[in-house]
Amino acid sequence: MNKKILLKTVQSWNINPKPKYRGFRCANCQKYMHKAWHIWFDYKGFKCEIHLCRKCYKKYKEN
Repeated sequence: MNKKILLKTVQSWNINPKPKYRGFRCANCQKYMHKAWHIWFDYKGFKCEIHLCRKCYKKYKEN
């Protein structure tokens, strides 16, 4: 997996300072999910967990 592409996805998020509960959403396409791929990575000091749906996981895995 290309960590640079994953990091760009994480850095694009508009994080709300007031956290709220919500179900899983794919970090890329924002589709609601009951099951997700949980990907943890560390890149240039950023420790991130990212959730991807099956379709987006396959797309990222190819890069």
